[in-house]
Amino acid sequence: MLATAKGYYDGSQIVLNSPVQFQRGQEVIITYTIIADSTQNKKNQDALVDSLVGAIPKSGKTLEEYRSERLRKYASAD
Repeated sequence: MLATAKGYYDGSQIVLNSPVQFQRGQEVIITYTIIADSTQNKKNQDALVDSLVGAIPKSGKTLEEYRSERLRKYASAD
């Protein structure tokens, strides 16, 4: 017989959400999934955004002005 039960690991043991009765000597197969921690992912995103702050200095220019400035600079490098 094959049965499925959902649960979680509390740091020391597996806790099943549904009542399951085991018998002594019963064979048990455990599979598990690894779910990414969304708080860690959010910290990584925050760090990435923080690293970009200041990459374009606030000088009042529009992105189009920066673009044309760069095009002029690299066009004259030939």
